[in-house]
Amino acid sequence: PPPSLDLFLRCVQRAVTENADLIPPAGEGMKLYVRPMLLGSGQQLGLHPSPEISLLFYVSPTGNYFKGKTNGLKIHLETRKSRAARGGTGNVKCAGNYGVTLRPLTDAKAEGFDDNVYLELETYRPGKLEEAVLQELSAANVFLVLRSGEIATPGLERGTILPGVTRDSILVLAREYAEELGQLVRESTGNEDARVTVSERDVTVADLKDAAEAFVTGTAAEVVPLASVGTASYDEDAFEVT
Repeated sequence: PPPSLDLFLRCVQRAVTENADLIPPAGEGMKLYVRPMLLGSGQQLGLHPSPEISLLFYVSPTGNYFKGKTNGLKIHLETRKSRAARGGTGNVKCAGNYGVTLRPLTDAKAEGFDDNVYLELETYRPGKLEEAVLQELSAANVFLVLRSGEIATPGLERGTILPGVTRDSILVLAREYAEELGQLVRESTGNEDARVTVSERDVTVADLKDAAEAFVTGTAAEVVPLASVGTASYDEDAFEVT
């Protein structure tokens, strides 16, 4: 069974208290990152659920995840490798979800990109890239602000993306303050008729062409704008938006 909320909170408090000397000084992006983990620690070699689970917490002082990228990230559309598929573990905080991103991330950085945005790979067809459905980055959710005023992010129905806390915070705040955001969105989109709506749905590559703004969210990433999204020299399709 999962740990109780009371046990979880007491462990967080203990981890922070015991490592208070690691709390960094106040500054842009500075924070003490807390990572809880559940590990199977039973004594078996066979492929079956562990009879014993260990709950542990570690902390680390850290700064901005995308350090020096406050002006925007250069993102690669990953069309060859899959981060997660339906029926898998893409919607949970599983270490394996990150391991599969390392080789594609290395390839993308070699071409000057900061990260990849993955696709629901079964929706991609060579020559029809714009019809493909976006998923998320290696460790961050993605949002678009469309010229109609719609704030759109990939939905959770496919079960392939993480329902991030920062993602949820953006959705709650955008819905609650939609009226107050109206003027800012109209200025950003250049559309005086823009009306702020918030959507969780399939977001396609074509939607990127209709976006006035795009940004990513995550516990470590916080909120970071995108400067461009495009393909690399090794991709079959050519695409770029800025």
